[in-house]
This record gives sequence, structure tokens and C-alpha cells, in this order.
Amino acid sequence: EELIEANRQKVSTEAKLINDFVTKSGWKMHTTKTGIRYDIYHSGKGDSARMGMLATITFQSYLLDGSQVGSSKVSDPVTFKLGQGDQVSGLHEALTLLQEGDSARFIIPSYLAYGLTGNQNEVPPNAALLYDLALVDLD
Repeated sequence: EELIEANRQKVSTEAKLINDFVTKSGWKMHTTKTGIRYDIYHSGKGDSARMGMLATITFQSYLLDGSQVGSSKVSDPVTFKLGQGDQVSGLHEALTLLQEGDSARFIIPSYLAYGLTGNQNEVPPNAALLYDLALVDLD
């Protein structure tokens, strides 16, 4: 019971931090059932992404304090199978909200990112991540 309540409190505190960040940024974002915030700011006209597809993206990722923690170049996009691979689970879910050619911002809560441990490099424990990305191709 204590652990459940502690986790519930952590999620609530992080949700408030994310909401404050969104408000301060002036963004109008939607929220999924799992807590991912998103804004599709450029609509493509391609197929909708589904688990099992190969997705090719270009992206920049940040902590909510503005520190950049990852990126790809337009000339060197990242390709991975949705539902598998090295990417954080929240990114897989987020991409299923997109069509090929879409550009979007996502804020992924820590429990769908690197969680309690961080990634031992740039991402500290319990950190939400902001992705600004383009879904370049689906296969």
C-alpha cells in the first residue's frame, strides 16, 4: 500500500510538472490514456503508423529544463521496428499516433522513458522527455 501510494504521488507530481511546462510553453497538447502529451504541428498524408512497422524518424530530444539529450540528422535518420528495439516504450506508443510525413512534439513521462534509473548518460532518473520529431517513412 505504501509503495503504491508513493508511486501514485510521484506520477501526480510529474504530471503537474509537465502541465506547468506545457502551459509555460504556450502549447496546446492532447494527452493519451498513458500520460503522453502530444501536438501534431504538421500533418502528413501517408499511412498511419502501427506496431510492427519499420518507422524512420528524425528527432531531437530534450529534458524539460531544455538540455538536449539526443538527436538525429536529416541526412542520418533513425529506423526501428515499432514495438521492438532500443527506443523508450513511450516513443513507440507516441509514433502510433502519427501518419507518415507528420511532425509532432511529444512529452513522455519518466515511467514511459528511462524510469527510475535514467540512461546512465544524459538522462537522469525520473526524467520526462520532450521529443520534437518527424515521421519520415513507414515500411
